[in-house]
Amino acid sequence: MRSGAAPAAAARSPATAMENFRGEAHLPGADHTSMITLEIDWLNREINLSLSQPEGGFAEWPGLMVQTIGVEEAVFRTRGIPPRFTHWWHVARSGTDDLWGLIIAAPDVHGDWRTCPIILKKVIEET
Repeated sequence: MRSGAAPAAAARSPATAMENFRGEAHLPGADHTSMITLEIDWLNREINLSLSQPEGGFAEWPGLMVQTIGVEEAVFRTRGIPPRFTHWWHVARSGTDDLWGLIIAAPDVHGDWRTCPIILKKVIEET
């Protein structure tokens, strides 16, 4: 690089590897809409999910088989939301710090795949 030349745009890097996102969705197989909170640790590839109105007695689930692409995109699986359901989640940055994505439920007994689009807003912690 020439002296004085601007460096190439750096990849997005959050101040911390952990970020929180929140949004509302009607998960495939659920009876109602819930507020969803995702906690994503991008560097360690760990995701925790919580629902405001869970079914079956559990309120939090770990993301399973988590894959991330930098801090821009994540794919993971959950099981038991609602009981007996498996969901695949695919979320990506929307051009802002928010996440857009798709939740896909494993096919039912008729072979139908149920889906749900989702928009999760980044939660800004005030200090």
